[in-house]
Amino acid sequence: MEIEIKNLFTFYDVLGRPLTLIEIFIHLPSLKQNIQETRRILSKLIREKIVIEEDGFYRLRGASYDSMSRRKQDLLGDMKWKKLVKLSRWFRYVPFVQFVVASGSLAFGNVNARSDFDVVVGVSSGRMFTARYFLLALFSLLHGRRMDDAHESSPDKLCFNHFVTPDTYEKLPHNTYRLQLYRNTIPLWGDENALQDFITQNVWADLPQNSVYDTHRNKLAPSNVKIILEKLLKGSLGEFVEQKIMRPIAMKRLEKYIANKENNGRVVVSDKELEFHFNLNYEKRFSDTATSLSCEDCG
Repeated sequence: MEIEIKNLFTFYDVLGRPLTLIEIFIHLPSLKQNIQETRRILSKLIREKIVIEEDGFYRLRGASYDSMSRRKQDLLGDMKWKKLVKLSRWFRYVPFVQFVVASGSLAFGNVNARSDFDVVVGVSSGRMFTARYFLLALFSLLHGRRMDDAHESSPDKLCFNHFVTPDTYEKLPHNTYRLQLYRNTIPLWGDENALQDFITQNVWADLPQNSVYDTHRNKLAPSNVKIILEKLLKGSLGEFVEQKIMRPIAMKRLEKYIANKENNGRVVVSDKELEFHFNLNYEKRFSDTATSLSCEDCG
């Protein structure tokens, strides 16, 4: 348990974010109902001058951030959450989008003024590119989508860099970074059953199983526009649009886009998943810190 806590502090030290006792429990499922042992380990780390406690926040000794920077970060994060929740009501208009969860810096809490809104979008099987283009078109019209990779266009804009289908809800590797990433995801909108399936498939990360956690979830039902478009594009017409129009256009454009990038991360382009993370400094740093999981890597 002590090693897990040390790894947790090391991870959040990279993010520049001290933690409360409650957050330590949330981020490390193995600590549940072990409050006395957790306090003992924290006291030991404090005595060893590895960790310090300040105003209820724990952090590594010598860190460049403090409790005041954390409070400022939380205030900025609250302001950004309000903007993201306002945007989230539009997801109900996009055909074949099953759910959207917040990820990245906003979900972690380590935001700054230029932070965008990273999201994971769950789409219906066989309609990856149709859903993506409808989504990009809508949020381009709403000026709510990050249009390029420049920092100037990032603040408070949606970054659609990860699309998944039921076959790719679970994501490897199961390392410290991925554990924290998935445990911090927050549903924004979506079908209850699809969201629950996402949670169930990621049981390795010990996400809530009884109901969809909905701190910021917009519970608006799918719009009539979405329902009608899905009916129109569900059968042979939809298959033609997906395979003969949307997919070829996407493949050609994405091939050109990827070729112009310096790829030091993970890029996936397929009918089951789209992922565009060209730089994975955080994950690479923690790739050797394997979590103690019962789930076996399946390749």
